[in-house]
Amino acid sequence: MKQRSTRSRLCPICNQPMKKNGKNPSGSQRWYCTECKYSYTSRNQRQHRNKQFRDFLEFVTDTVPKRRLTNSARTWDRVHVWCWDTAPIWQVTGEVYDQIFIDGTYIGYGWCILTATTAHGIVAYQLCAKESKAAYTALLEKIPAPLVVTTDGDKGALAAITACWPTTHIQRCLVHIQRNIRRVTTTRPRTEQHKALYKLALDLTKITTTEQAITWHKALAAYHALYDAWLNEKTYRHQVAADQIPSWARHNKKWWYTHKHTRTIVRSLDHYIKDGVLFTFLDPELSTSQPLASTTNSLEGGTNAPLKAFLRAHRGLSEPHMLTAIDYWLYARSVDHQPLETFINNTKPPKKKQLQELPPGPVEIDTTINTQAPWEDGLHIRKGWVRN
Repeated sequence: MKQRSTRSRLCPICNQPMKKNGKNPSGSQRWYCTECKYSYTSRNQRQHRNKQFRDFLEFVTDTVPKRRLTNSARTWDRVHVWCWDTAPIWQVTGEVYDQIFIDGTYIGYGWCILTATTAHGIVAYQLCAKESKAAYTALLEKIPAPLVVTTDGDKGALAAITACWPTTHIQRCLVHIQRNIRRVTTTRPRTEQHKALYKLALDLTKITTTEQAITWHKALAAYHALYDAWLNEKTYRHQVAADQIPSWARHNKKWWYTHKHTRTIVRSLDHYIKDGVLFTFLDPELSTSQPLASTTNSLEGGTNAPLKAFLRAHRGLSEPHMLTAIDYWLYARSVDHQPLETFINNTKPPKKKQLQELPPGPVEIDTTINTQAPWEDGLHIRKGWVRN
């Protein structure tokens, strides 16, 4: 009788070696037991696991919600529960980019995502509670200093750039500056001063050449010549009724600028010009392979908006699942990403349970004495007067 191979499957009933019995239409191997006449189809666990992981990757990198899947949502959760323990591996290539855009956006569970991108994809990201110098520092330390960085002007971002990238040129986003002006003037200004200021805001985002920038500088200087006296008008407390005093005026302030918000915006434009961060993208001394951008639109519309749409489509995810999905979603859009299927075995280490520390000092109520059977404790509960 022919000897069975040691690699043959064992029968789950009689535990005897089985023989191959052809394949089913899907290509799976059939096995047949000659002793008990039992047959079954074996499943290649590795291939099955890879297929599950591919389905999981399609889910966490697309906006198709789980309710549109062919199987039930509960079945999908049970089959792919192990996939949530995996994570991609971010590797910084060390490449020095000509221009990097940085910005933050807020998501569920109180998280804020800071992203650093180029025109071709995401370079790195950082999770934090809010935009701050410490959070931006953690992001910028992952990336070599670029030639130019474009930001919306957050104070934490500017402080981190000064500390981590002191040689990098800063370009303030012109669209954000235009929005700040529009917040004061509105889109339908009524006064001549606001109409002229709103015209400067509209022209700001249309500048593409050095000649246009010089013309805009002259227009701002003309605005100062015409309306500086109006911007310097003051309002005194004794001239205003108590209920008409603005909320931002301190109680000990005797006067304030009548057009404070407009004055603040105009002075900010002067500071941008003085610091040289308004038209950095037109600097002829900066030699780059491609023209520099003057806004963060590529980050706002290419990363933040699609990320919000992705989370909206997958609303209802728990916090750990949401962070894992974001990790894969951002990595799939990074500048130098590897195939996602290679991270099937990169599992996260299990979290250690934190021991609950008891507060210092004695307990409020002493429960060590058994009041029901005090004789078992060796310390009787005495009543009455103590006699010698």
